[in-house]
Amino acid sequence: MSARIDLDPVEETDELCALFGFTPDELALNRSGRLSPRQRQAVRFRAIGLLVRGLAFVILTVILLASQAAQLRTGWQRALAIAVAALAIAVWLAGVWVVLRPDVRRVAGPCRRNGTPRHPLVNVGGEKLAVSYRRWKRLPPALPGTYVAYYSTPDHALLSIEPGKGDPEWICRSSS
Repeated sequence: MSARIDLDPVEETDELCALFGFTPDELALNRSGRLSPRQRQAVRFRAIGLLVRGLAFVILTVILLASQAAQLRTGWQRALAIAVAALAIAVWLAGVWVVLRPDVRRVAGPCRRNGTPRHPLVNVGGEKLAVSYRRWKRLPPALPGTYVAYYSTPDHALLSIEPGKGDPEWICRSSS
């Protein structure tokens, strides 16, 4: 793709679809701020590890506080222990909420390969977005031109990407 800078937008979008593994229908959904069912499932799957680690942290916090309960002699010490446990649970529940309600965001700017084979990323407009190694290794160091990338929260994974229009004001509006 880097050798063919003179592609028309439709050809370039089709080439980006093949390179990054999304469909034109998914791109249209991402433009409107929505995920396709496949993308929603992938975001949730990637977030399971975070939720499991968070739950393990909550359980360990509760176990640690329970093991120290006999040494908590004053009311404020007990209240502090309960507050710490409640905070750990609240943070985990907030994480569950974010995972169950993923969001689509967009950013515009130049697209460059970033990261390492172990943590493959692309940098679009200063935002580092996760991609699969299989796709990352096929990328040139930089793609010519400006792009609009759509990514998911909370995992900052690239969902789709398209060529940016030449109008700088449109690019500024699209990055919000």
